Amino acid sequence: MDFDDIEKKYRYNPGKAAYSRRMLMRIIIMASVDGVFSSRKIMKLINENMVYMYLSGLESPDFRTILRFKIEAHELIEEAFKATVFTSKKLKLLNLEHIAIDGTKFKANASNDNNLTEEEIKAIKKIIQKGIEVDKKEDELYGKEDDNEIKVPLTREERKELIREILKDSPYAKQNNKRIKKAALNILNQALENPLKALEKLDKAEESLQNSGQKSVSLTDPDSRWMKNKKNKKEFSYNSQISVDHKSGIILTNSITQDPTDHHQLIPQIEKIIETIGPLPDDTCISGDNGYSTQDNIEYIYENKVDAYIPNKKQATEAKTHTENNKPFSKHNFKYDHENNLYICPNNKKLPYQKTYKYKGRIREQYYSNECLNCPDQLKCVGKNRVKIITDYGGALVRKMSLKMETSKAKSEFSKRKETVEWPFGNVKQNLKFTEYYARGLKQIETENNLIYTSHNIKRIFNQITKKLKEIQPKTPTTTL
Repeated sequence: MDFDDIEKKYRYNPGKAAYSRRMLMRIIIMASVDGVFSSRKIMKLINENMVYMYLSGLESPDFRTILRFKIEAHELIEEAFKATVFTSKKLKLLNLEHIAIDGTKFKANASNDNNLTEEEIKAIKKIIQKGIEVDKKEDELYGKEDDNEIKVPLTREERKELIREILKDSPYAKQNNKRIKKAALNILNQALENPLKALEKLDKAEESLQNSGQKSVSLTDPDSRWMKNKKNKKEFSYNSQISVDHKSGIILTNSITQDPTDHHQLIPQIEKIIETIGPLPDDTCISGDNGYSTQDNIEYIYENKVDAYIPNKKQATEAKTHTENNKPFSKHNFKYDHENNLYICPNNKKLPYQKTYKYKGRIREQYYSNECLNCPDQLKCVGKNRVKIITDYGGALVRKMSLKMETSKAKSEFSKRKETVEWPFGNVKQNLKFTEYYARGLKQIETENNLIYTSHNIKRIFNQITKKLKEIQPKTPTTTL
């Protein structure tokens, strides 16, 4: 890797010589391989661990230096990840026969309680702005404070009393029946020290909230978003996307998104794969789960002649060996007849195509029949005096993909996905013990993401090389006495 540009920034500056950027990169990558991402813990390893002493050349950079390097070397760390992919390609470890794409949620470094709605942000901003105006008027009347005067910091109780006084007659307190959120109290507490900085923080949070389309925003990490975790609980998180080569287990690309769903991530991932490793072989196939099954994604796949395997919701459910025995008249148990463009219900009644319409930019097609009114299972299926309506999302190409996924070849290819893309996430979460981001802010999360997946690829390359060497080396003959 080329470090010349970043080294030049520090080479001829006055004062003590700066630490080598190449050395710092070696340390943080080695630490990520060991599952250590905290800058303080890395500093501790440099001073105590022989491996890190060797890599640092017995230098002892402070944790602040390591942290600043992670921030400034954002692009270099991304290049380090790409270097692992290029090395894999050069060593012919990549097969590129099957590439699996998937995403997982990692918790953000943010408390779920430290959040505010847009209405609350505006109310608190008014309180702080009013305080700033009062201070200006007092300065005009009585003059500014003497800079040489010794300022005694307020005690915790004095701060609480002052905030209570500020909120006493405020519309925000009256509107919330004087039940003030902890996040609001914290930001007001910060405003006592530096009101302009508190306002800047609230402005950023408000802007992030308006862009997110969500009801509240985290003040700790405004870039994070509410997402459901595996336990079906909502918490501030990021959605980490990867694409993995089936044979080698090498992660080809990674990205971070604030979108809780995978709907809009397939196209960027495919384009990023091509950008990183070049045009894909003709026989490469790409798989993704039901989260990527959208009309835009399917159209892109067929327009660009990508051999992709993406199931619809019913097929994904069947692949997980989940049955709908408790709901015999669920949409998933209605069969689609491609030739006649109709659905057949579990009682063999036909639901022909009726109309097409567009809702929120998505094409929807409806199938139903008045025969439902005379069906003996009407109550079980849809309710009294109603007809079953099957709404199909997408169109002809989406149905074409659904039919493709019914073939034995598609089922065989899709079965490779789980063993390809699930275990890298398992390796990161279980072996590296990485379940929550340490950094805050989208840019720093991208850096941390690249470090995580760089460490995964380094281990895979090492294991693949070791495996090949064992195959090449002749077995040592054993002698018996």
